Amino acid sequence: MKHFPNLPALFLAVFVSLTPMVLAKEKADIIQKNDSQTGKYRVVWTSDPTTTATIAWDQKEGDPAKVHYGKKDFQRRAGKYPHSIKPQRVQEYDGMVNCFARLRGLEPDTEYFFCLVDASGTGPRFKFRTAPRQPKAFTFIAGGDSRNYRDVRVEGNQLCEKLRPLFVAFTGDMINQDVAEEWDAWLDDWQETIGEDGTMIPIVPHRGNHERRPETITNYFDTPEDAYFAFSIGGKLFRYYALNSEIPAIGDQEKWLEKDLAKSGKKVIHLVAGYHKPMRPHVSKKSEGTNPMAWADNFYEHGFDLALESDSHVMKRTLPLKPDPDGPEGFRAAPNDPNATVYIGEGCWGAPLRPADDAKPWTLDTESFNGFEWIRVSPESIEVKTVRIKNAAGVEPVDPSDPYRTPDGLNLWEAEGGTVLTVPAD
Repeated sequence: MKHFPNLPALFLAVFVSLTPMVLAKEKADIIQKNDSQTGKYRVVWTSDPTTTATIAWDQKEGDPAKVHYGKKDFQRRAGKYPHSIKPQRVQEYDGMVNCFARLRGLEPDTEYFFCLVDASGTGPRFKFRTAPRQPKAFTFIAGGDSRNYRDVRVEGNQLCEKLRPLFVAFTGDMINQDVAEEWDAWLDDWQETIGEDGTMIPIVPHRGNHERRPETITNYFDTPEDAYFAFSIGGKLFRYYALNSEIPAIGDQEKWLEKDLAKSGKKVIHLVAGYHKPMRPHVSKKSEGTNPMAWADNFYEHGFDLALESDSHVMKRTLPLKPDPDGPEGFRAAPNDPNATVYIGEGCWGAPLRPADDAKPWTLDTESFNGFEWIRVSPESIEVKTVRIKNAAGVEPVDPSDPYRTPDGLNLWEAEGGTVLTVPAD
């Protein structure tokens, strides 16, 4: 029989190497435990994300839970959190009881911890970060059309969890049929964006044409009634406009947009808009976007840097564009014009792919695949990497010290002009 004099030392080395993993697993089990009757959690941004956030959930049974929260992590010891709040709105819809607790007076660029407590017990401990008020680089994800194939949708959600953006701008068509069964599944799948450590990524929800009932987005995400709104991050660094292409672009929505731009759009480095229907689809079977095209002049007049579109189930990048009634399909490439806008998206997060068969003279590139946009905003520029939704399990988590470095295993679109699309600051 062989002797192994160093066996105790070997066991000790293995134990030491495994201890952090074991402790992390034990901590994850502790914070993920759920004794409450709550589920289908989400954090929503529809107003100033530096000081506000809406905690939303489904109350399965009993009276609505109370949110206990604060800046220090007490895990699931709810009584130790300094703040608590009842939901200000409780909406029965599609067989769910959607509860919305609107947190106000938060500190910018700060991590908040929270858990829900109802008569049955305490829910998991979650955390999220408010947006910075001072100019500071950050990342966000934009994409839409997750309505059909749950395996793709789940992989896309898991990639979001790996990339840890500040927020996700979901540009419509979350579901196929606007019915309870599909929303139940979508909200379950959204939980895949939550990290094992309880990190939640705020969602900025937009209405698409498959959210057929006008009240749906409001009843699941507590958006304003007409589902258009705007907010700023980093002071004058960035302002985001969530627009609604399913109602008239002119009229009340246009008046609101013009008023907001006159008040808040001046001197902002980066103006970005997100909406569902594209102005000029890159799929031949799709009709031209007459309604959203009404925004093009406002975008140009105020110097929007980026427009995030969806609906067509392909991906595209354009050159910087200026509206021109005599140009190809109402636009003309204007690469040296600081007011010109780059249009990206038309994405697919699990909806049926379509052929990318309608490129324009000013299209930089277009292709048909499942993906979303991974975007970095800084005072110097906006950078865009387009992520292919695949191999989520093989992707390493992003490095928090370098949050826009492409992690190992992440598959990016090698589009014409380069993997990274850069839109310089005006």
